[in-house]
Amino acid sequence: MKSPKETRKRNLRRRIPSLRLRYRMLLYLLTLICIALSLLNVAAECFPYMAGIALYVLAAVTLAASCYCSIIHIRRSIREVIKPAIAANPYTNRVTTDYRLRTILFAVPGTMSNIIFAAFNGVVGAVSHSAWFGTLSAYYILLSIMRAEVIRQERKIASIEEEKEHMRRELSVYGRDSVLFLFLAVVLAGAVILLENSQGGKNYPGFTIYAVAAYTFYKIIMSTIQVIKVGKRKSPLLSITRRIGYVDACVSILTLQTAMFASFAQGEEALAKQMNGITGAGVCLMVFGLGIQGIWTANIRKKELLAGGNRND
Repeated sequence: MKSPKETRKRNLRRRIPSLRLRYRMLLYLLTLICIALSLLNVAAECFPYMAGIALYVLAAVTLAASCYCSIIHIRRSIREVIKPAIAANPYTNRVTTDYRLRTILFAVPGTMSNIIFAAFNGVVGAVSHSAWFGTLSAYYILLSIMRAEVIRQERKIASIEEEKEHMRRELSVYGRDSVLFLFLAVVLAGAVILLENSQGGKNYPGFTIYAVAAYTFYKIIMSTIQVIKVGKRKSPLLSITRRIGYVDACVSILTLQTAMFASFAQGEEALAKQMNGITGAGVCLMVFGLGIQGIWTANIRKKELLAGGNRND
């Protein structure tokens, strides 16, 4: 039997209108035209001032409406077509319903990409004698070790049926990876020092920086949501997995900031150094704090677990 909350959500979804295909196509076409004219006006200033303002507003409104209609259509397609197909297959159904399995599976490609980036930056750093690429390689090596440790230990922990031993193993992984957070903070501090001395940083050609910015903000938003969500599950292993992703997203914000200053702040080198230093110091302190808090939490919970076992004995 569905709860009242689920019933209200289902009724709300049914009341949300969905445009027919022909109207959606017209809306998308109008959106593209408005965006194209807006970009043209930005480049050539071919419209009067007030007409340009109205055009920007219209482009924003149509873009928002198009995104809304697309989201509604995609969600309904997922609910009516994709979800039943997923549920019919036992393997895909398990992945979609088992949050723990899904979290660990999605950590695998992240681990592989970290290993590739570590090797690439290490080779470039060795060939070019670049401290910046060497620092990046060390950063990705630490991420690879932390994520690989989670995946490796999950395979062992999954076979343990005794609840306290299961939790003890998870806390051990949580504590070890928290220690690596301290080393990660040191590596990031080295990267910030290099940035302050005008060494390193990233630069993206042309309009690719906007795509990178959109992906970076998506990454930080989703990682924040996942950190909050996993906190309700009381699993140290899943919690440290999401923390690793959150730290990676925060570092991506720092690298994006350096790239944006490099692209849009010519002649403002002093301001760029100051802001990169402030943001970098904030990221380093956050990573260091997460490491200290993780070590302390793991030790406290292990003692509580041991004390509870002794009382039961």
